[in-house]
Amino acid sequence: MTSTATPTVDPTLPSDADLDDRRRLLRLRELCDEVLASKRVEEGRDLLTDAERAEARALLAGFAPRAGQRERAR
Repeated sequence: MTSTATPTVDPTLPSDADLDDRRRLLRLRELCDEVLASKRVEEGRDLLTDAERAEARALLAGFAPRAGQRERAR
């Protein structure tokens, strides 16, 4: 007699449906970001706030310290 064991599923792992939802939500978020960016450009507004620029410069300085110093010199 052959035993057919049912595979065990780890409850801590996301299901396929959860992963599909996350992918869809990520694409939706990207689309919303594009729409908002287009609206800002159309209105003649900057795409980034001063706070976002400062955060990006700090992040860049962590990856490439010399590039961060060049940005501060401007």
